[in-house]
Parts: sequence; C-alpha cells; structure tokens
Amino acid sequence: MTLKQLTYFLEIAKMKNFTKAAANLYISQSALSKTVKAMESELGVNLIDRTVNHFKLTPEGEILYQRGLISLKKINEELDSLYDSLGIEQGQISVGIPPVIGTAYFTSIIHKFREMYPGVDLKITEAGANTIKKWVLDGEVDAGVVIQPVSGEDFSITPIITAENVLLVNKSHPLAQYDEVGFKMLKNERFISLNKTFMLYDQIRSICLVSGFEPNIVCESSQWDFIAEMVSLDQGVAILPKPILRRFNSDKIKLVSLKDPKFSWNIAIIMKKDKYVSKIIKSFIELSKTECSAAK
Repeated sequence: MTLKQLTYFLEIAKMKNFTKAAANLYISQSALSKTVKAMESELGVNLIDRTVNHFKLTPEGEILYQRGLISLKKINEELDSLYDSLGIEQGQISVGIPPVIGTAYFTSIIHKFREMYPGVDLKITEAGANTIKKWVLDGEVDAGVVIQPVSGEDFSITPIITAENVLLVNKSHPLAQYDEVGFKMLKNERFISLNKTFMLYDQIRSICLVSGFEPNIVCESSQWDFIAEMVSLDQGVAILPKPILRRFNSDKIKLVSLKDPKFSWNIAIIMKKDKYVSKIIKSFIELSKTECSAAK
C-alpha cells in the first residue's frame, strides 16, 4: 500500500462519498474506485461495505481509517521536520477558516502566502469555528482560525487581531436613532444569526442569557451577506463583526455599537498542543498577524 493510496482512502472515508472525494483529490471517480479495489486486493480484506445502500466502512476499513489518520499525521510531521532541517520550502499545510473571517482578512493572506512559498501546497477548508476546533483536535487540519475564547488545555493559541462586533439594524428601526445600545435593549428583537457551527452564535446567545433573556433567533445562516441583506429588508436585527461589513454597502442599514457588555471579535490561530510546528506554519501565522494588523 502506497502513501498516495492511503491518502486517497482517507479522503473517501472522510467525505463518505466517492464523487466528493474525487473532486477534492482532482482525479476521476473511476480512478479512485480502482485505487480502493487495488488496496483491498493487496490487503486481502474489504474496506467498504458494498451490501448497504449508503456509504459504510467495514470493520477493517474503520481500523485503516483511524490508524491511517494517525500514521499520515506522523509521516507529514516527519517530512515537515526534514524539510526544515534541509531549509527546503516545500510540503503541505492545511488550515480551517470560518467564511466570515476568511472574507474579512484571509483572501489577501492566502494570496501573499502562495506567492511567498510557491513550493508549498496550502489547502484551505471553510467551516464554522466549532467544527474547525474538532478538525484541529482530530488532526484533519494543521491549524485553525477561530474566535476566542478557546480552552488552552488542548490547543496552542496565537492571538491574531481584535475587532468590534456591531449591531445591524434597518434605518427605519427604532434602535437606529442610537449610536450605542446595551444588550438588554435587544430583549424583544428578532435576531438573524450565523448558525450553530459558528462560535459567534454561542457568544451572542450567552451574552443575551446573562442579560436576562433568551434571544429570539428567527433565522440562521452560514452566509454573512445573506444576513446583512435580510436586515436591509427589515426582517430583524443582527450582530456581525464590523470588518466584514466593509464589503457590504447598503444605505438601508445602520451599524450601532454594543455595550453592557462591550463585545469584541477576537481572532486566533489554534493548533493541537503536541503538534510539530514547521517553519512554514510559523510563517503562515506570522504573515496572518502582520496582514490582519495592517488591515485593522
């Protein structure tokens, strides 16, 4: 079994779908199927249960998936260490980034990093911060960009930037007369929010509960621009990080500062505590800090 075969199998098991895995790996579905059959023939076991209508690994396939993730992680870390020792700027790093943060800061960071390190394969995967934390712990990504607070027990944490979260209201809304409002004033409002995979959802709900009420969340979305558009149509209020709203121009929305408590957007890059930190990953983190500070 080759390293390429193992990588292909792990992607199939992760996606639970041959079509999606083939697209992610930039190969044909038929080539991917042939790879799995070749592995099964060499190992003398079935890795995928083909007697059921949905994707399912056999017990042997589950073992290969779980142990394969650990093995591939160790191999990649050894390669990173080798490249560092030789001063070679090659290899691969994978980073999980929430769409909201990616929109605000990381498009330019990704572009500059790829220009600086053309020999490095930078793989970016988007998801909410809660999902990214799990990926980092499971070794599915090398690093993750998240919203603090994050427990330091499992992660090494590098703060990147602090910005302001603001209230979005339609200009016809009664709260539009204020430049700053306290959370208690939002008790009877209809909230349009990022969904539960985002830490911002948990933070907003937590602050509202401390302020004495359960927020009335009437709509959840993974798309910040959809949320802003809904507010422009006066369908509710929303709380979003101020930096991303530079990309949304509407004369129907007013941004209102929040108080009692002040509500900051604290971005950090996290890695699993026991992970080897290569020079390339360190460079990505340093570039992120520099670019985010410049864009503040």
